[in-house]
Amino acid sequence: MINCKVTRNGRESEIRFPCTEKDIWRVQHELEIPYETDTRVKVLGVDSDIEQLEILEGQNENLDFLNLLGRLMYGMDAHEFEQFRIGLYHEGFTNLRDIINVSQSVRRYSIINPNDLSGSGLDHEMDIRVCIPTKEVETTDYSTIGKELLDSGKCEETPYGLLYVNEEIPIDNFFDGRHMPAYFDRDFQIAAFLKNDTDEDFVLLPCSDEELQRAANRLNSSFPYDLNVSIDLIKNDDDAVLSKLVKSADICTLNDFAHLMNGFDTKETEKYLASLRYVKQHLGSIGNLRNAIRLGYSQEAFSFYPNVMCNEDLGYTLLEEHDVPEELWEYFDVERYGEEMCEQEFGEMSDNGYIGINDYTTVSHCLTQNHEMGGMI
Repeated sequence: MINCKVTRNGRESEIRFPCTEKDIWRVQHELEIPYETDTRVKVLGVDSDIEQLEILEGQNENLDFLNLLGRLMYGMDAHEFEQFRIGLYHEGFTNLRDIINVSQSVRRYSIINPNDLSGSGLDHEMDIRVCIPTKEVETTDYSTIGKELLDSGKCEETPYGLLYVNEEIPIDNFFDGRHMPAYFDRDFQIAAFLKNDTDEDFVLLPCSDEELQRAANRLNSSFPYDLNVSIDLIKNDDDAVLSKLVKSADICTLNDFAHLMNGFDTKETEKYLASLRYVKQHLGSIGNLRNAIRLGYSQEAFSFYPNVMCNEDLGYTLLEEHDVPEELWEYFDVERYGEEMCEQEFGEMSDNGYIGINDYTTVSHCLTQNHEMGGMI
């Protein structure tokens, strides 16, 4: 969406936005920037379908904020892209903060096509009202609305068509030029705000340690965990045990937890959540999110069989797991076999299946010395 040539320390590099953290690392290395948390560069050239972005040439900018603009543009549909371009032309802004804010204010700019007044009228109404009932769309004469806009004397001729500015819609103060605003454009485990006394910075977790430190630096903090954390969204927030642990953790622990969860597939996540509920029920407390992370990396200490709801089901599952030929199953007391397994592991049948512990030492170590395994008996 945006190709930039950037410079620093007498060296040059090129980068395309939106980009990944690896792209930022590459540019930092090529420009010999000594600190991975430093993303300041000078823009030498801009290549984009939106000519107005060339105004950034010669300016000192932050790679993170240039990437924010690229992310926002990448999320636009074709019509929003045209509104963004015509809006920049109209406003004539020269700094990145205002350009980014226009990208979040495209409803302010209605494009009037004299050859499609009906479509222009409908688009304008959508800009003003955001949504319109289907029945109203079917019965409204949008051609008349489009003609009224065209005849209003308020349409501005631009290289990109006729523009009608909806003055009642102000430019959104989405970006203050200093802190990362909330924007959801990738998979995440936790969305959170880092806060000091007056400002906040938004992060999607998991992220790199460098990204986290850059967010802290924007809040004038040397260490991310010194800042207050406000959770905006979390996956699996319907799990009461997990939700409580997450809400009381610092940002560095939250990021470690998000990396853990991001590595789980659906079945692994199901087992992990079942193990946390099991430990909470039988040991009284997991303690904190750091302990929960240790448990996450020690899932081999738990036995979990989803959809197993009784000892007989467990017995048959174990026979199959140990490759016992089916013709021999009739010689087993299958229900007793499952019952013995359940007794040995202090297991239980949960709503999601069977869960038990097969390695008490490891689980005890994960929970530190404050929790006694004897409480299970």
